[in-house]
Amino acid sequence: MLSVAPPHSQGGITPDQAGRSALLIVIVFLIGFFGILTLVVLALMRRRARAAELRDKRRQEKPTSHVSAWEEAGKRAQAPPAEDLNDTRVAMQLQPAAAAGRNRPRALVTGASRRVGRAIALELARAGCDVDFTYHASAADAESLAHELAQAGCDCSFFQLDLADAGAVEAFARERAETLGRLDVLIHNAATYEPSPLDELTADACRRQYVVNALAPLLLSARLAPLLGDSTLEGGGAIVALADMHAMGRPRRAFAAYAMSKAALVEMVRSLARELAPGVRVNAVAPGVVAWPESGFESDPQAQAKYLRRVPLGRAGTPEEAARAVCWLALAATYTTGEVLRVDGGRWLT
Repeated sequence: MLSVAPPHSQGGITPDQAGRSALLIVIVFLIGFFGILTLVVLALMRRRARAAELRDKRRQEKPTSHVSAWEEAGKRAQAPPAEDLNDTRVAMQLQPAAAAGRNRPRALVTGASRRVGRAIALELARAGCDVDFTYHASAADAESLAHELAQAGCDCSFFQLDLADAGAVEAFARERAETLGRLDVLIHNAATYEPSPLDELTADACRRQYVVNALAPLLLSARLAPLLGDSTLEGGGAIVALADMHAMGRPRRAFAAYAMSKAALVEMVRSLARELAPGVRVNAVAPGVVAWPESGFESDPQAQAKYLRRVPLGRAGTPEEAARAVCWLALAATYTTGEVLRVDGGRWLT
């Protein structure tokens, strides 16, 4: 008679033992796999960190020829004090020692000696630009701004110019087109803001507001467009005009002539955005109140409080807030043209 021994007595591997062995092999394999994967990831991270260090070192040792105005911001805060200005000159220039041989963007700002224009000039300087500017009658303020720009490391020239004189504007624009050599940013800030009640309306007052607020910016843009078109900035040259949100469908009583001139300026922005593309971007900032008038009805605290009741943010803006919007359009908004950016605390909505 044959007898059959139980499986465990045959000296082989039972199914349970085979299963445990297979599980152990899988666990060992997974541990090894994830260990190797961790080492590979760490090696890649170290390699990328080393590559980034080398790139940063190369940038510091050998700057690229492309100039980004934003990257240049704040790097030139210790320029030597400028020499005393010669008050007898109409056009004055301050050039710090650090300016020689550098490749900084150049901007021209009209009406920059005070208020919003001054804030724009300083913001552009902080963003790495050299700045030229015009002024009308505020010679002392212009000299003060020039010194401040020079002390910030900015190559600065400034000029007395009456924008109400179209002939003078034409001559200035042609002369600058021939002598500047480089222009990357043109800011149309200067403006005249005068009430024009219908019972006091005069042709001369209307004509003056149109020439200063619309015709002068057009002449300057046309004559300086070739220089702007040669800009090497990312996005090309830039024109930014200071419009007014009230001249875009929110008219105010007794300001018809002013509103018409600013509406013409907005249409200039849109027209030139097409004509000067792709080499030059043309945009506008349309403030509400970012600096109260120093005289007249809106200099009165009660009138100001009445206006602010219709501003959702509940306050007036500041020249610096408008300046930051201008600089963004001029230097950073490289795929934006023909736009009007309202900076009004939400006043447009009410």
